[in-house]
Amino acid sequence: MKIKAIRMFALCIALGWMSPAHSAEEAVRVVTADGVGAVLAGDRALARDKALKDAQRNAVEVAVGVLIDSETLTRNYAVIKDEIYARSTGYIQEYTILNESAEYNLLRVSIEAHVKLAPLKEDLGRVIRKVGRPRVLFMIAETEVGRNQPTAWWEGTAGMGGQVVDAALQDYFLSRRFLIVDHSLKRPSRKVSASPTDGEAVSLAREYDAEVVVVGRAVAKDSGKIQGYDLHSCRAEISARAIQVDNSHVLASANAGAAAAHIDPMSGGIEALKKASANLSKTLVDRIIDQWAGRAEGTATVTLDIVEVTGYSDFVRFKSLLKDEVRGVSTVYQRTFASGSAVLEIEYSGTAQDLADELALKDFESFRVDILEASHNRLKIKFIPRKL
Repeated sequence: MKIKAIRMFALCIALGWMSPAHSAEEAVRVVTADGVGAVLAGDRALARDKALKDAQRNAVEVAVGVLIDSETLTRNYAVIKDEIYARSTGYIQEYTILNESAEYNLLRVSIEAHVKLAPLKEDLGRVIRKVGRPRVLFMIAETEVGRNQPTAWWEGTAGMGGQVVDAALQDYFLSRRFLIVDHSLKRPSRKVSASPTDGEAVSLAREYDAEVVVVGRAVAKDSGKIQGYDLHSCRAEISARAIQVDNSHVLASANAGAAAAHIDPMSGGIEALKKASANLSKTLVDRIIDQWAGRAEGTATVTLDIVEVTGYSDFVRFKSLLKDEVRGVSTVYQRTFASGSAVLEIEYSGTAQDLADELALKDFESFRVDILEASHNRLKIKFIPRKL
């Protein structure tokens, strides 16, 4: 028994000695990666610098793949590219050049890099947490118990209970780290009905710099006293849809209902509205996050508004190059073409800003692309003819 205890003690000491070394190994990931730089105007030194940066970025990309799964990487690629890969050198502890070679006008470099995992993991968590959380404006018209007409903040009206559903939805969305637009800071510049169309809701949401508007109606009713009790049975029903502001696409729609009993029918209606709001919130939030982040297929739909098209042949060439030469573009749909303007919808693995960066650098021979506006899922561009 005594010998067994001594052996166990020795094993614990050995494990204790091994732990720091194991932690040290886990703190750094050793990877090999290649990088390529173009030799422009014979400047090999500049090409080598670009190749080294490319290799370091690729080394960090390998380390990112170790820390997160492929679905998470695909869903958050745009923000990881902008905030992690853009400063890859900060995660490289040291590197050794294994090989250099030249082919045509390209310089290729292979390195062995020691990537620091702790700061990389921390930064990944930070940037991923903020993805998929757009700025949201709520437009829920409420009809309280005893009223026939809805009240709406954008009409300057509110009932005795205030904006019950609005407040309840805001609380839940805030708990899921959404950014909420405070509509009390200014009055709308135009008159919008209590039952707005999608177009009216989107137009108003643009005034408030919202990226998503949740529009709908909530109704609370008194069903009368519960037999044998001095309580009123109240019922609330809510229907709402979440619309992406920049392209008017419906991201989510849901209905919810709930009941409450109270001695005062007005208070009972408010309780029912709060319960229905809680039932509605989770469904809306989950669907918005899925659609906003492009979780289903790892892609998003980017709307491309094209003005001042230099000619139909240029437009056809542009569509072809989008599909064949722009990374991340899977499908191009032509929606309209008239009077030198066109609208395309593109299935793209990234954001509109990523696409804008790609288009600004592309050579379209007879014209170049000028980026006029860019939002999360919409671009406005024009063709500028090249001088011969």
